[in-house]
Amino acid sequence: MADWREKIKSVSKTKGSSAPERAKRLGMGCLGSAVLAVSILTLIIAFGLFKSGSWMAGFFAAAFFIVSAATAVLLIVPHKSNPL
Repeated sequence: MADWREKIKSVSKTKGSSAPERAKRLGMGCLGSAVLAVSILTLIIAFGLFKSGSWMAGFFAAAFFIVSAATAVLLIVPHKSNPL
């Protein structure tokens, strides 16, 4: 049990620059996928609001969709890698 705690402590003390590149890409891909899922749900909500006649709420939901979709694209698109 103490060995497991030491492993957790050593992982939590690591800086982002010393993490493996594959782990960084995997983490950013998971985060980007989650933001993409939220943006798709927001698009569905905005469409429903527009369809029911709630134009003002639909406008704010559509604006949130645009911001979250742009965030998802920035997270998913690969950037310059920082090899160890």
